[in-house]
Amino acid sequence: MIKTEGHEMSTDQYPPGGALGYLQLPTTDLAASIAFYDAVFGWRGEEEHGSFEGPGLIGQWTTDLSPAVDGGPVLWLVVDDLFPTLQRVTDFGGAVRSRPQLDQGERWLCEVDDPSGNRLGLVVRAGTARSQTMLMVRDVEASSRWYQQLLGVTSDHGGAEYERLLAGGELVLQLHHEGTDHHHGPIGDPGRERGNGVLVWFGAVSDFDGVVERAARLGAPVVKEPHRNPPEGEGNGPGHREIWLRDPDGYTVVVASPDGEAWEA
Repeated sequence: MIKTEGHEMSTDQYPPGGALGYLQLPTTDLAASIAFYDAVFGWRGEEEHGSFEGPGLIGQWTTDLSPAVDGGPVLWLVVDDLFPTLQRVTDFGGAVRSRPQLDQGERWLCEVDDPSGNRLGLVVRAGTARSQTMLMVRDVEASSRWYQQLLGVTSDHGGAEYERLLAGGELVLQLHHEGTDHHHGPIGDPGRERGNGVLVWFGAVSDFDGVVERAARLGAPVVKEPHRNPPEGEGNGPGHREIWLRDPDGYTVVVASPDGEAWEA
């Protein structure tokens, strides 16, 4: 057995060459560090030896080293979601250094401080729009092209009567011709205002800035210019950006960046 303070590791579980085998983290408050890393990353710590366990990782907090505030290596740790993680960072004594940045369209990167001031990086996989709304439209094919160009979604059906639009292989929007009843009868009254009181909402859209640019090229009527929700200086829930548009049939379409993307540091 290989022993470290508070840990035992069998030789058949020993990490391969080049892998991170053991991690020491400076702390100025052991209890605060245990609570923070448990809440934000799910690590399990204990106070007797100051040791912890995370996914594929063991280590120990130490008061013998000074926190790495602006120097030294930076640990970049994977988390599942952006806004809830940033909220837990601040709730458990840490701080968010700056707004998250989209990296190559694949992941969100954000730097934070733990309660002792150690600089950490968060890595969150970038998501795409998710919705399964069905809209009654005058021209299915024209509406399909509009949404494909705006959001980068793809056709999964095609035709003049009905369309399915996919993002990342998942259904996000259905389009139905106003004069086609199929087996279920009409889905609305073509003579009435479209979508009064309804917002067609696409959330967690990582390519928000690209959507704004494409909306301008499409000449989409803008109901509300790009803005932060809530406004600057009014807190961090949900901490994203939105743009409100009119689609070719007059529906109000809202595109929002991921919650926490516009975090106010």
